[in-house]
Amino acid sequence: MILVLPLLLSLIATAKAGFRETPANQSVLLGQDALFRCVAEKSPMSSELYSQWRSNTGSLLGFHEAGQLTGHQGRYSYLKSSREELHLRIERVNLEDDGQFECQMLRPDEGPIRAAAYLNVIVAPIHVHFTNYKSGAVIDVNEEISLNVTCVVPNAKPEASIAWYINGRRIEEGVQRWSSYNLNKTVSSYAALQWRPRRSDYRKVLTCEANHPESHSQIRTNLTLNVLYPPDQPKVSMVGDSYVRAGDNVTLACVVTGGNPPPEVSWYLKDRLLSARYQYDLQTQESRNTYSFLAEPEDNLANYECRASNRKGQEPKTTTIHVKVAYAPQGVEVMGESNIRQGSVTMVQCRTKPSNPAARISWLVNGHPVPASPQSEHQQAHGTISISNLTINTNEVIIGKHRMTVECNARNDEGTASKQHTIKILAPPMPPRITGLEEGIHLEGSILNVTCEAHGGNPLADISWYRGYDKLPGARSSVSGDSAISFLSLTLERSMNGQRLKCEAMNSAMDEPLIDSKQLNVLFQPRRVVIRTPEGMRHQLLAGEEAKLHCLSSGSNPPAHITWNLYPNGDLTPLVFTGEVILNETSRDSGYTVENAITFTPTEEYDGTLIRCIASNPLWPVSKNVTYPLNVLYAPRLLVNSPITVVVAEGDSFRENLTVKGNPPVSAWRWRKNGVPFDHTIGNVFARGATLSGRNVKSTDAGMYTLFAVNSVGTANVTIQLTVEYSARITSISSPIIASEGETVVMECEADGEPRRPNMVKWLRNGHEVPAVKRSDTHVTLRLNASKEAAGQYVCQADNGIGFPGEGTAYLLVNTAPKILTLPYLSRAAGPLGGRARVRCRAHAVPDADFVWDRAGEIIQGNNTKYGMSTIQLDYSTFESNLWISNISPDDYAREISCTARNSFGTDSIHIPIGPPSPPDAPLDIHVTNTTSNTISISWTPGFDGGFEQTFEVRYQKDGEDTMHGINTSHSNLRLSGLAPSSVYLFQLRSINTRGFSSELTRPPAAFATLSEDGSTVAVIAGKKESIPRPIIMLLAIGGTLLLLFNCLLLCYLQRRNKKKKIQEKTEMVRTAINGEGVRPVQMYGTMLQAEGAVHCEREEHDIPEASEDDHSVRTMIEVNPNGYMQQIDPSLYERNCLMEYEFDPRDYPSSRHGTMGRSGTGTYTNMPYPEPPHDTSIPQHLLSTFIQPSGVRAGPLSYSQLDGDLV
Repeated sequence: MILVLPLLLSLIATAKAGFRETPANQSVLLGQDALFRCVAEKSPMSSELYSQWRSNTGSLLGFHEAGQLTGHQGRYSYLKSSREELHLRIERVNLEDDGQFECQMLRPDEGPIRAAAYLNVIVAPIHVHFTNYKSGAVIDVNEEISLNVTCVVPNAKPEASIAWYINGRRIEEGVQRWSSYNLNKTVSSYAALQWRPRRSDYRKVLTCEANHPESHSQIRTNLTLNVLYPPDQPKVSMVGDSYVRAGDNVTLACVVTGGNPPPEVSWYLKDRLLSARYQYDLQTQESRNTYSFLAEPEDNLANYECRASNRKGQEPKTTTIHVKVAYAPQGVEVMGESNIRQGSVTMVQCRTKPSNPAARISWLVNGHPVPASPQSEHQQAHGTISISNLTINTNEVIIGKHRMTVECNARNDEGTASKQHTIKILAPPMPPRITGLEEGIHLEGSILNVTCEAHGGNPLADISWYRGYDKLPGARSSVSGDSAISFLSLTLERSMNGQRLKCEAMNSAMDEPLIDSKQLNVLFQPRRVVIRTPEGMRHQLLAGEEAKLHCLSSGSNPPAHITWNLYPNGDLTPLVFTGEVILNETSRDSGYTVENAITFTPTEEYDGTLIRCIASNPLWPVSKNVTYPLNVLYAPRLLVNSPITVVVAEGDSFRENLTVKGNPPVSAWRWRKNGVPFDHTIGNVFARGATLSGRNVKSTDAGMYTLFAVNSVGTANVTIQLTVEYSARITSISSPIIASEGETVVMECEADGEPRRPNMVKWLRNGHEVPAVKRSDTHVTLRLNASKEAAGQYVCQADNGIGFPGEGTAYLLVNTAPKILTLPYLSRAAGPLGGRARVRCRAHAVPDADFVWDRAGEIIQGNNTKYGMSTIQLDYSTFESNLWISNISPDDYAREISCTARNSFGTDSIHIPIGPPSPPDAPLDIHVTNTTSNTISISWTPGFDGGFEQTFEVRYQKDGEDTMHGINTSHSNLRLSGLAPSSVYLFQLRSINTRGFSSELTRPPAAFATLSEDGSTVAVIAGKKESIPRPIIMLLAIGGTLLLLFNCLLLCYLQRRNKKKKIQEKTEMVRTAINGEGVRPVQMYGTMLQAEGAVHCEREEHDIPEASEDDHSVRTMIEVNPNGYMQQIDPSLYERNCLMEYEFDPRDYPSSRHGTMGRSGTGTYTNMPYPEPPHDTSIPQHLLSTFIQPSGVRAGPLSYSQLDGDLV
């Protein structure tokens, strides 16, 4: 140690060598300025001096001249007045500046020198607070319950000291201190106080004081203690005299001392709050509650309770006081018998109501005092009751008016109470007597009025009426003087005959009643009279067999006399019989019973006849009778003659009701047809009981129908001959017949019909009869030599005069080489680049044709990704082949496609060019096919469709009118109905394909006329009847020339625009094909031919006669606006649910159409030499026509072709 000290002193001296003034340690308050001085010794050599400062973080502040240094928020600066000086000034010091700063100087020839000093930043405490309480708050604390309070002085440097005071007195016990160091070099000081307050600490101030000598600061905070403690035990007393009578004013006082908060003082009686109003005296700290009330008997011995409480949830402190109240008895109760018999002994008890003190009881009988047994006393909750008993012997008491009075008196010092009790003395009445019932006879149902009177008695007698042992209700009683009278109205019944009517008089003085009685004699008719068959005999009567009936008259008084009345055949005058009495007996309760018998032989006419049995007696007001309908059994009987003939036309209905009479009713109906039994239904004939009916009968339903009606007696039958007339029909025809030219063929036809007529079957060709080689009523045979001239259609017709003639078609087909049809719509094909095109080739050939397709001489093989082929047979001699070309390229446009049709008899070829899509061609050859007075049927030849499915817009108007009507169809023929007779109509057509292209309207308009009412033809006049003046014609010519020039210019412009538009469309098609977006949404209206699985709109259409309106078919009518577009006439005339938008891809829909066939049955076919059998009979026929109505155009039936809808 001695060696180290000189060494340290040497180092210090060496460190300070070279400095004239070294920096000194400083303690500076936060936010004040600090200055470190540093001056070096002057050097005699006058060499350079380099000086700088190092900060507390170890960073060098650099060699700078005097002035502000960069960084440190501009708070650091150098001060110097000579070369040897370099002072460091720090402004507004903060905790980041706390630490060691070093002054460094260097002379190159002498070496470096250093001197360091510490900057101690002092942080004064800013505030002091409690952890769980707000400074200056008043806190509630419970007496003798430990209080823990922690005081915090945060963020001081150096650490602050904490002291606790209560009302200025320092607290040393129960204090725990600690501190925590913060990252910013400050210290937070804590001091926790554990204090047990007493009630004497109420409103004292608890202070926490923080002292910081380094900053000479002292801060403090405080709490005010609100010490909670319970009150003292309540003290109760009665104000005034302690002797209390009922009605006095009683005042009770309750005083409670102490308590914080002041207690609530309340009066209670049996847990019922009486008063909660109290006063608190701050000087004496007393709480007082004074309760006043008027004393009542119920307050005697009542416990009044005073409760004091200043804390919820704690039991209150209570004190009780007992109150004694003196009061008179409130009343007495006298208990005993109210009615006693003369000479008996009874006891009466008197009981007082509670009183204080107990009452004394005394007795009075009829106003005279009498002694009684000693009384007893019984304590109750609020007083005392007294009880006394008195025994009375009626023989020892003077009694007047059958009664005596007993009085009980109760008395004490506060008052008296009394009550009287009346006892009735009972006595029996005199015997009763019945009046109003004289001896005699009385009819059942009459009303008998009788009276019973009993005199005297106490109480008066109660009178009761009895019939035998049964008590009779409904009697009316009254009192007259000292007599009791009872009146009874009695409705006589047969059961009362011979019984006694009793009157009983009874009161409480008797044990047995007094009685008077009379006997009843009642006359009555039999309750029922019954006609029945004797035992052992059958209940039904058989016609022609002897029958016997009994008539029984039930009990009557006196006995009945029986007679019989019979009304045969509905006669008004009856036959009267007395019959034979076979029973006459009597009984005590039911009277006399009589039975009489009659014997007769019934007939069939007796069935349903009434026989009457009459029971009578001279003493009865009316007789009693009963009727019995005779049920005579007999076998069924028909009310018509057999056989019955019924003639009905086929398809009609009939109903034949047969009337069959029998008893019992027919139990079984058995029908036979031609001897063969059947149940209910056979064919279209229905048998229900005796009714035979038919609905929509057929020829097979004709025959002999026999009905057998059966009951338990016998059987009857009737025969109905049913004849069904139907028009002649073809049952067998030989078709088709294929032969080579020169061969002999035989064509046979067989027919059926009812009735059959001679020679009703014949062969026709082109409407003319062809002679047959063999002929009968139902069969005809035709022999022909096969040739091209003889080939074709032959019609077998059968006509029997019923309905329309039946027809069947046979075809004679002569073997021939194929012939390809050159129709406008088959002569070309079209499709977009990248899309598909369909090429169609149609040929006539017998027996069939094979098709070969080639492209520039190369035969197209089979189905592949480029080509697809299919062949269909349109009729017996017409075949069509379809070639589908996919992914069309410009090369497909450059080469023609060839179609060759061939069979064993030859070949035929055609070249079909392929081009891009184009507008469709206008329809050709518009002509009329049939007219009537209100219909026009037209047909036309379709043009090329432009490569897409096409529909035809038909516009028509009545000549001379401005209204134009329009309708769309996908077929090449149309029938319009509902037109005006003898009228000319102008027609124009155009084609529209699914791509939206359309052709021009056909010009000039075609004019067709309807027939007149009588069926005569009306001439179509091309011009007007009146001639046009010449000047007008010249003006029209000049105007027409100008308009022609304008149209030429416009046509040139449109042609150039269309070419440009086509180029754009082709470009767009190629883009669409490349992008794979060939599917585009379009809107279709009406019924649409769709691929399998596609969404479709279904509707059901029923067959409708040609001449009737078609209210079920779906049509949409349009009107052509003068501006050139179509507008809807009536939105209600088309089905909105058949308007749909869907994604359409032409590849999914073949061009072949259903529905190009004509109507089945007797209809004719159009546009085809020979029809084929329908391939799909499930497709419904859509029939189209229109009616001209005041509101527009309506739909009607179409007779020529089946339409798939396609209506817009």
